[in-house]
Amino acid sequence: MSLSRRSFIKTTALLGGGIAIGFNLSACSKSAPYPNANPTALQANAFLQVTASGEVILQLHKAEMGQGVFTGLTTLAAEELKMNPELITVQHGEFHPSFRDPEFYVMITGGSSSIRLSFEPVREAAATVASLLKSAAAQQLNVAESSLTLLDGKILHANGELAFADLIATARTIPTPESVTLTAPQDFKYIGHYNKRLDARDKVTGSSQFGIDAQYPNALCAVLIRSPHFGGKAKSFDAVAALAKSGVKSVINVDGAIAVIADTYWQARQAASAVTVEWDKGPLAGVSSDSLRAERHTLLETEPGKNIEETGEASEARGEVLHALYDVPYLAHATMEPMNALAVVKADSIEIWTGNQSPDIALSAIADATGHSREQIRIHNQMLGGGFGRRILPDYLVEAARVAQLSGYPIKVVWSREDDMRGDFYRPNASVKMSATIEGNVVTSLQAKVAAPSIIGQFVGSVSNTLLPQWMPNGLHNKLAGLAASSDPAATEGLIDLDYQFPYKRTDFVMQETSIPIGYWRSVGHSQNAFFMESFIDELAVRTQQDPLEFRLSLLPADSRRRRVLDEIAIKADWGNPLPGQFQGIAVHECFHTLVAQVVSISVEAQKIKVHKVVCVVECGLAINPDIVLAQMEGGIVFALTAALKGDITVIDGAVQQSNFHNYEMLRMNEVPEIDVHIMKSAEAPKGVGEPGVPPLAPALANAVFAATGQRLRQLPLKLA
Repeated sequence: MSLSRRSFIKTTALLGGGIAIGFNLSACSKSAPYPNANPTALQANAFLQVTASGEVILQLHKAEMGQGVFTGLTTLAAEELKMNPELITVQHGEFHPSFRDPEFYVMITGGSSSIRLSFEPVREAAATVASLLKSAAAQQLNVAESSLTLLDGKILHANGELAFADLIATARTIPTPESVTLTAPQDFKYIGHYNKRLDARDKVTGSSQFGIDAQYPNALCAVLIRSPHFGGKAKSFDAVAALAKSGVKSVINVDGAIAVIADTYWQARQAASAVTVEWDKGPLAGVSSDSLRAERHTLLETEPGKNIEETGEASEARGEVLHALYDVPYLAHATMEPMNALAVVKADSIEIWTGNQSPDIALSAIADATGHSREQIRIHNQMLGGGFGRRILPDYLVEAARVAQLSGYPIKVVWSREDDMRGDFYRPNASVKMSATIEGNVVTSLQAKVAAPSIIGQFVGSVSNTLLPQWMPNGLHNKLAGLAASSDPAATEGLIDLDYQFPYKRTDFVMQETSIPIGYWRSVGHSQNAFFMESFIDELAVRTQQDPLEFRLSLLPADSRRRRVLDEIAIKADWGNPLPGQFQGIAVHECFHTLVAQVVSISVEAQKIKVHKVVCVVECGLAINPDIVLAQMEGGIVFALTAALKGDITVIDGAVQQSNFHNYEMLRMNEVPEIDVHIMKSAEAPKGVGEPGVPPLAPALANAVFAATGQRLRQLPLKLA
């Protein structure tokens, strides 16, 4: 693989919105063999192949972690092949340069971009295969292609039909067309109409293969004892008692953690409790979440920060000044399937079975840690039992590879819930000072000043060494991380580029240097910034004595998409007419190109918030599978409601205090409200749906609490005084 300095400089990009940084290594992609290449199959591109037996196989180049790409991407291919999606075989795609995201420049699943960015490429790939098959049939039958029709794995003609299998040999001799015509929207049979879920039956029956299900002959299990303090490493350990336990093979130091290797997971876990370790607490000893919050508050008052957006003239900011300070805590991803990976390491190869959101990043990280080349490593992706951004980072794959390399055994590493809770890359804690000036009942300015650590700064620092070309000097990695951190788009996304119109608007960012490990969490910066903005908008509505819905509408242009969604939610939620004893709150937010409005109905009894109903309106462009869109909105609401009422990771002395679901609670079934989702019809191309259901919930809930109690809660999780 080679990459010139010129092409590297041209194609390097820092990205915002849901992911971070990518480096387009397309210069080494042209000669890469297609995934699962078959010498007898028709395979015109990396996405699809038709075998000699007529089986149509789609390479799933995005990770299926519950969001529905297994079905959604198959539906796109099925539309152009004119076949029922259930007839297509889906395989989890291994890394291939063709699978690199056109925006993120790496093969990754994140930023609610899978359907949006695959909408045309997957259809074009399928249409290319369809064109070759029709051309082959026309050639064999000596008829015009226009007289032929595809249907469910066959080519129909005037006198009968030909199976795909009958056409493969001829199709392989036909040049790949340079362009193809895609099915017109008015002719869609599956896109927008197919409401089944292809992976549902296997998941219900337990036959789906998740990373934690992976097996390998004679593989041993490893449990790692990691420092309870971030950045800490083992100084010494005593494993005599552990080695005496049944099934234990060895106990070794692996890059500062202690790996207990045994025949089974339970044997390794039990033996791990018998190991005594002396720890170096590391660089974050003494750091607490409370002290970090206090530091952010000081930064907001003492540091000017970096201006991110400014519109209008500062002289327009006239009248009484209103300030409000908002805070959000660290949050864990808490995926139901904890981190795991099965690694087989040999002198010239590494194979790993796991569930991961970015095989591209993982390949480089494993190569960097083991000394193998990327080309010697294969990652067999499986179903993911939840990702939410956590599985973008490859630390658990690197662990498995290193334990296998150092021990000489095939190794399966499985994290416990406690490992997962205390070794996460958390949603950042953040603070914001919201300000406005009000003259009479007119808001003349809106300003936001955010203090937060930088996700992108940490992310670049952890992956740039695995993504940058080898000729790049080592010192550039830290410089690049610092440059990225100072302009982290995740810190202010959702506070800027809004179509709320004020005479003067300004947003600034103050970066907090010290932080525990942080990462991308479902909806990223939007998750907190929607809470900040939409709560403060409500405060302004109250201050100016206006209805919260009408106040929002008064700030929006006549042609605003946000206005259309608000008009729709007002009807669907019967805004202004709550049931007796209940109170409503409203919020609207745009992220990942999708607009979502929500109205939350609550009551309060004995200082306890009870959520009765959430009405949701989503405008996401064309809904490929409406039922999956509905499910993603429902899931996002439950996810966000959990965070708004319960989520809080606290740090003392550089160590997370929560350990399991008893002290990092999930929403219980009896706490889940009625959820009513409405999808607005749209002829636009599909947009993101995996994350946009999350951000509006917390502010809508907080606004409902204010309506019920008069208490303005500016800190999550919401707690009544």
